[in-house]
Amino acid sequence: MNCIPFYFSANGVKRLHAFSPRSGALWSELAISLALDIASGGDGEYTYDDTLFWPRKGLKYRRLDWRVPTGEADEMYFRSGGPALDNVYYYHTRLPFFRVRNAQLKKMKIVIVTRSIFEIMESRFLKFASSDLRPDVMIDDEQSFDWDKYLNDAIEFFNSWGDVLTWHKNARHFRFEDLKANPVEAHKEILDFWGFDVPEDCVSRGLQLASKEEMKKHIPSFEHSTNERVSFRKKDQRGILPAHIKEKIAHRLKHELLYDLGHSISLDAKYGLEYA
Repeated sequence: MNCIPFYFSANGVKRLHAFSPRSGALWSELAISLALDIASGGDGEYTYDDTLFWPRKGLKYRRLDWRVPTGEADEMYFRSGGPALDNVYYYHTRLPFFRVRNAQLKKMKIVIVTRSIFEIMESRFLKFASSDLRPDVMIDDEQSFDWDKYLNDAIEFFNSWGDVLTWHKNARHFRFEDLKANPVEAHKEILDFWGFDVPEDCVSRGLQLASKEEMKKHIPSFEHSTNERVSFRKKDQRGILPAHIKEKIAHRLKHELLYDLGHSISLDAKYGLEYA
């Protein structure tokens, strides 16, 4: 019964962050949370627990799905010290638009973030291969990874949200590559778009605290190589997709992708760039 009024109202929250897989959601959302905390007088401190980074007042977002009105969202996050959840500042999703069910979507201010699909596929393969939770995926056996399944996910996300950008009046698109190239400017633009009055110096400080170097300090050393959420890849672990896998991806993108959203889909597309 709680799902019915939530479907029509979204509890009054009119902001949504839609991320394609492996597109820096954890980094970007942590930086945004810390910037908001600092702007309100906080110190931007956060902790690490159960594979997540926790701002001092808890997470400022929820997934836009049935778990919010049913109370499951309050149970799905675990933090041993301090609150797990803060007030809801915005929702987020990694699903294509047509799988997100809420009547407020057309009225929401939506930020869509995408990344090169070649990069997404490589990142997913390498993270799965290093994770203790996925022993069936092995770095020396690319056939152990379900390339078609995860390529389906990426194409579905691009096509669905690409269509949204053609008609939605309050949807803005950012490439992950551009977020990393100009992080302060891009995140300030996102916060301004959402209606948050956050000074640029607070955004800059939030991003500093959310850098990989700072994240790494919070994560136990034994998790550095196995953490599925944060990538600490070196240069020699980037741009390493085998030629036949790249050809397979490029072929499918050429025939199935309706919206490239500014990412090259050619076989010689540049990808595997290192981002600090």
